[in-house]
Amino acid sequence: MKLKTEGAEYVLDSSAVIALVREERGWEKVRSALEHAVISAVNVTETLTKLMHKGGEPRLVERYLRGLSLEVVPWDEDLAWESRDLCPLAWTHGISFADRACMALARHCGLAAMTSDAGWKKLDAGVKVVLFSEGRAT
Repeated sequence: MKLKTEGAEYVLDSSAVIALVREERGWEKVRSALEHAVISAVNVTETLTKLMHKGGEPRLVERYLRGLSLEVVPWDEDLAWESRDLCPLAWTHGISFADRACMALARHCGLAAMTSDAGWKKLDAGVKVVLFSEGRAT
């Protein structure tokens, strides 16, 4: 998969974007990684959902997220197949579809997944995990 973002290093989990928007612990690390980061369309949807659930007005949330100028990578057939061996993580570790989408994209593109969920480091998912905030789980 060819990314538009030159020098991409990270795939952002929704926890990273939410921390950035809400200026939660570790948001500065996310901000500094933005120009070298991409996000899955699945994680954009999860981010929208969580921010709106916390009271964000839909159009303002969308405007803010679009303003980040993150490359949004579509969830396609290649990524669906890439994620096949991550499926058991749903029932063995409670890993959500969006989290598995982030991992699949990171692995597929050879990038690190940036998250606040320290539990990802214990998984045997073949993905390099970078924590932007130690001690916080999603």
